[in-house]
Amino acid sequence: MSMTTLKHWRLIIPGFLIVVTLILLIQENFNELLGALKAFSDFQFDDMIITVIVVVFGVLYYILGIRNVLWNPYYKRVQNNIKNTLIKPFSQQLDSQQEKYLRAGRRLIIIFYHFIDNDKSLSEKAKGVRFNGLIWTSTVDLTIISAIGSLVFWVKLAIETNSYNLWMALILLITSLVSLGLVQLATRRHISLSDEQLEFICQLHKQELKEKIYELLQNP
Repeated sequence: MSMTTLKHWRLIIPGFLIVVTLILLIQENFNELLGALKAFSDFQFDDMIITVIVVVFGVLYYILGIRNVLWNPYYKRVQNNIKNTLIKPFSQQLDSQQEKYLRAGRRLIIIFYHFIDNDKSLSEKAKGVRFNGLIWTSTVDLTIISAIGSLVFWVKLAIETNSYNLWMALILLITSLVSLGLVQLATRRHISLSDEQLEFICQLHKQELKEKIYELLQNP
């Protein structure tokens, strides 16, 4: 999967999930829901109006940084693993201040992606990492959007008690909790995949890695 394709799907998927959730929210009962879902089942990506709506919601979701509320802690786990692994071969040669400097910001992450972009074998591995990254962020999106949808249904239930509001609130809550579990699994998978890349870098590009690390220290 290319980076461009990944970026496109990271807009489309949350936009699609938001549209589906809104369809659920504006219905008053299961009969209306079945009719709406039947109409929506004819959705085609060449339907310009629907596509525009999906993309607009996806862009708003991205601009507002809603995904990052949940994703950032998991993303930092992956980044910290990369930083720890790249420093480890040289840790005995670095003092605490040097390590702190290297870990700050994206210095080591930039070095990591330098090797990914300039080694054909690593570039091939990166395609699988990006695919897992799409699954990863999609489970994050589903967790967040389902949780918000469930919350709105609980509010609706407080205003109007009926079986539709109750079942939708429960279904979306369960969906959110299951998706949160999948986020954990996708994070572990992402760390595992990046470990394969890191092992390759530390074994076959150790000298160049050392040069780039010390270059950073010499030019703060």
